[in-house]
Amino acid sequence: MVAFITLVLPGVAMASDPSAPAQVVPQASWWDRTEGTVRPSRFYAIRSDLDRTVTARYAALLDTMYGEYTSRLDHLRRRQADVLAVYMFARQQDYLNTLRSRFGIDGTGSGGMFFVSPNGAGLAFFTERVPEEQVRHVIQHEGFHQVAWSFFANDLPIWVNEGMAEFFGMAEVLDGDVVIGQVDATALGSIQKAINEGRHLPLATMLNMSNEAWGANVRGGDARLQYDQAWSMIQFLAYGDGGTYQRNFNLYLQHLNAGVPSLEAFGRAFGATGQQMVDAFEAKWREFVQGLRASSFTSAIRSASFMAAGVQFLRGKGIMPASVDELRAALVEHGFEQRIRGHGGEFAIKASDAVLWAIPDDPQTEGAVWTATKGKAKKRKKPKGSADWDDGPPPLDLRTKGLRPNELLVTWTQDERGEWQPRFDALKP
Repeated sequence: MVAFITLVLPGVAMASDPSAPAQVVPQASWWDRTEGTVRPSRFYAIRSDLDRTVTARYAALLDTMYGEYTSRLDHLRRRQADVLAVYMFARQQDYLNTLRSRFGIDGTGSGGMFFVSPNGAGLAFFTERVPEEQVRHVIQHEGFHQVAWSFFANDLPIWVNEGMAEFFGMAEVLDGDVVIGQVDATALGSIQKAINEGRHLPLATMLNMSNEAWGANVRGGDARLQYDQAWSMIQFLAYGDGGTYQRNFNLYLQHLNAGVPSLEAFGRAFGATGQQMVDAFEAKWREFVQGLRASSFTSAIRSASFMAAGVQFLRGKGIMPASVDELRAALVEHGFEQRIRGHGGEFAIKASDAVLWAIPDDPQTEGAVWTATKGKAKKRKKPKGSADWDDGPPPLDLRTKGLRPNELLVTWTQDERGEWQPRFDALKP
């Protein structure tokens, strides 16, 4: 049956034509929907359509990392004012549309970015279908680019800019403490394999690589090695030979901050130039990287993020495991995986990967394991008329036993939509 709707206007009676095309009411843009929003942050101006509790969590992370970045760069002069606008998107399409329409930026293939355009600048990222730990990495990585812009503009060599961004991206931040120098197992395995196979980039190539050459590799899908190598070079300059090179590296940054070209700045800071020096330096770097081991705590964080996402996935199917073994079996049975979009491309983490369920051994963590207990979170009061509200018991809490320097605990909080969100805490001994 076709219904005719009559609209009564002053002095006019009209009937709608059922054969006419339906009028489409344009949806307000993300920018319009977030107009006038104020989000809590000490340093940043934030627009967000995320849940308030999630926005506040990411704002706190930004503020903590800002203090970490500036504590290591404030001996340099600021060449321009901070650009501290942040845009947090719940949906990927809103992220892409807003970057394109508002700033003239193509965000295709990215999970987040710091951008500078004639129409504005800022840090932008989205959370849709992105694991929690990956969102945090994006914030920490792009947040460094954002702060470094104030000190170097475009004069920071790309290998330093991306290497330091990855260095800070791998840092773990729990309870307001930043633990730098963490070693990600995936990045480490990648660069160690490249060195063993002779595929790593010569040090001189890295020192002289232009932004255009770096970007061409990114667009060509062959960028993972250069990101991993840049991170490992920063790791070496921070910790190689017992921290011997930290002072030289700070001098290098000072010269760059003053506008000295990269290769000249490197020679001044390290006291020598020429191929012999570069070869000797490269040999020390290779030896250092081959002796590195993945950080147990970082590996545990990665696993915790995967397990938490798995708990949410199973809960959506009405499955609530009572132990780590049950969680693992159910995720393997359902073929659960996460797609991780890194700077070097996209790869999958699968529940069938045994490494996810074990904590790497080192002298401090030998025998460390994952355990699970019944969730103890207090549920929020359900608002009247709320649809799709989770009325079930809290999800499974997860924790480590025997991890050092801290144990890791995953608990849950219920957001404004009734969805359970993971919380990651370090339990200090």
